[in-house]
Amino acid sequence: MSKLDLTYLNEISGGDKNFIREMLDLFVTTTATEVDQFDALMANSDYEKIGGLAHKMKAPIQMLGANELFEVIRNIEIFGKERSNLDQIPSMIGRVKSEINILKDEIIDVLKSL
Repeated sequence: MSKLDLTYLNEISGGDKNFIREMLDLFVTTTATEVDQFDALMANSDYEKIGGLAHKMKAPIQMLGANELFEVIRNIEIFGKERSNLDQIPSMIGRVKSEINILKDEIIDVLKSL
């Protein structure tokens, strides 16, 4: 099942394929690579920065219509900033990393067709 839904991106761009390509490229080169920062932050138990990184990733994930992933990243943000449910954060980060890789692969396929 696809994690990617370009409906919103198509709406805000008016179907402009160059804009869509730029946004997808940006996701692959920034958000998809930033996810690896979670490991170092977890190793240092830096939950506030984990929340901050999750916050930074929310908008690009939402823009791609990855709603389930958006909910997970939003919860990581809240839990990190509030220092609550800390036992859930590692598995949530694992899920984010896995789903970001799936999204990245889907985006690369879409980019080939644009």
